[in-house]
Amino acid sequence: MVRHHRNEEGRVSSSGPTRRHVISAAAAGVPLALAGCLGNGDDEADDGASTGPTGEPGYGGELRWGGSVPVQNLDPHFESAAASARVLENITQGLVRVNWDYDLEGLLAESWESSEDNMEITFSLREGVQFHDGSAFTSEDVLASYTRIQEREGLAADYLSLVESMEAPEEYTFELELSEPFAPLLFRMATSHMHIVPAHQAEEASIDVPIGTGPFEFESREIDAEFVMARFDDYWDDEYPYLDRVTKTEIPDNDVRLDRFQAGEVDFINDVPPRHADGLKDEPGVDFIERFPQSLVYLGLNCDEEPFDNRDARIALEYTIDREEVVEAALYGNGMVANSPATPGSDWEHPSLEARRQDFEKAQEHLEAAGYPDGYEATFQIPEQYNDQVTAAQVIQSSASEVGIDLDIQLITWSNWLSDVWEERNFQATTSSYLALWYPDAGFHRPLHPEGAFFFTGWDDDEYNALVDDARQLYDMDERAPLYHEAAEMLKEKRSGHIMLYWLPTLMARNENYQGEVMSPDGSTFRFEDTWLE
Repeated sequence: MVRHHRNEEGRVSSSGPTRRHVISAAAAGVPLALAGCLGNGDDEADDGASTGPTGEPGYGGELRWGGSVPVQNLDPHFESAAASARVLENITQGLVRVNWDYDLEGLLAESWESSEDNMEITFSLREGVQFHDGSAFTSEDVLASYTRIQEREGLAADYLSLVESMEAPEEYTFELELSEPFAPLLFRMATSHMHIVPAHQAEEASIDVPIGTGPFEFESREIDAEFVMARFDDYWDDEYPYLDRVTKTEIPDNDVRLDRFQAGEVDFINDVPPRHADGLKDEPGVDFIERFPQSLVYLGLNCDEEPFDNRDARIALEYTIDREEVVEAALYGNGMVANSPATPGSDWEHPSLEARRQDFEKAQEHLEAAGYPDGYEATFQIPEQYNDQVTAAQVIQSSASEVGIDLDIQLITWSNWLSDVWEERNFQATTSSYLALWYPDAGFHRPLHPEGAFFFTGWDDDEYNALVDDARQLYDMDERAPLYHEAAEMLKEKRSGHIMLYWLPTLMARNENYQGEVMSPDGSTFRFEDTWLE
């Protein structure tokens, strides 16, 4: 049996960014955080925050968060919006979660054992945990939650398709039996889509008020205006959380959100527009935070339609792109060039693979090989609300024209993108992004394998598919990572329908009195438990 334990300190929460954080920040060429000074001590005293030595956690206080996207639905098993995940991450919890070394650590599971053939997994659950309604957490809640996901076809249902049986033989023991080894299942358990709710709530068709075991409990919500969660006094880890309350004010307009932050109306904002990044970095009293990755932006090509059903035609377009120029224009330099779906700093990132660099002579050679010596025309459908992608498309359009490739940019709404591009696959070229790439299956299988949930560009390669399928059966990352390195080489050599462009960072700003690491390692959610107001 292979046994997995908590870290030696016995803490299940992350102690903060380590390898990936440092690597990413260094690659971006920016400090991790830039602090100045801001004199609003009277306001802090009024909101009840305790005062301690600088940098030392203190209890109490209400965090005023200016959010960029309103919270949508609150059913953890069916809600896919990032804005909802950012609050659910603090309310509901899973058996495991990812730490800053991209390893899994126990959360509601103190440890787990896998059989030698990886067909059986046994979880030892944490005792003494309460849900927000006062009921005790047991293995029956895990069984009921996973059964709900499986039977009601929740967002993670496909990851339970290889589960032959689930049992709760003892109050704090939960067992899974698989039909074949399937490594991504454990990593999927770390997402909110497989969080645990009480057995009685798991019987509900939909969940409007999530009951979890997290450090904060749902308090109130006014749709498109405000979301409030409060400290859960009976949280199983006595140290957390430090804050009494987190109040999220929904402020979708970028400029309004920034104005209200600079006016002192909110303590913390996310999704800072890249064009404001440089100004905030030097603003006194402001802690500007840049974390990678939030998402990976790519150029998608329809490999079932001319001209992109031809490998040389795809490579010709790639050779016209100057990724550094794209990053500078689209993100004002606040991004990282991407060359594969492997998260920067992860074990599955290829150690030496580089993207094709702009070379118009080679582009011309591949155009001739493809049978388009004078270039070709193609539509380029871009979701209009993503300003960075619109700018990136314009830069690519300009450089592609140097060899006669005429890209006709068509700005479309997000709903039209979903219907025309995503569902109908009625497109030639487009842009989009991946979220939550901290586990390799999210980047290598879901969008690029024909059985993946986000597959839509039509590139289907048996050799690649077999390689990624093999990787999913390996639990040891030392054995598994080389397969992803090989897969990344294939994506480049065979020029899949995804040309990776850049890593989009999470850009945040906060008053210097708000301390602690708020972003979770997956790059798209927030964890407020280990943050505090001074």
